[in-house]
Amino acid sequence: MSLTLAKIASNTATVEVQWGEDTVHVTYYPARVTEKTIQELQSMGAMKDTTNSETVVAGYTTLNNVLVQLVKSWDVFEDAEETVMFPLTPERLPELPMMFRVQVATKIMGDIRPEAMAS
Repeated sequence: MSLTLAKIASNTATVEVQWGEDTVHVTYYPARVTEKTIQELQSMGAMKDTTNSETVVAGYTTLNNVLVQLVKSWDVFEDAEETVMFPLTPERLPELPMMFRVQVATKIMGDIRPEAMAS
């Protein structure tokens, strides 16, 4: 049986993100984490001038785009009935707290670290 890039990229994993008293389950695509993804996230972490709003916005725009590519689904909802998942789009992610989005990306990256894969 052969293997395709699409098949590799379709594998998923799940991480849990604590937000206050709540636990958010995030299903993501580990194979979509590439050197480019790591570079993009590191460039955001290396922002020196956090007083320049354009620089900060550009960094979070990068983060949002990375999350859209990596996250398949999560149990973050728009409605109180918890029937409509909060959209994973670059246009809507800025409505969520910055630290929540950073925490999601950090959990994903921590989950795929090489030492975790070796065990």
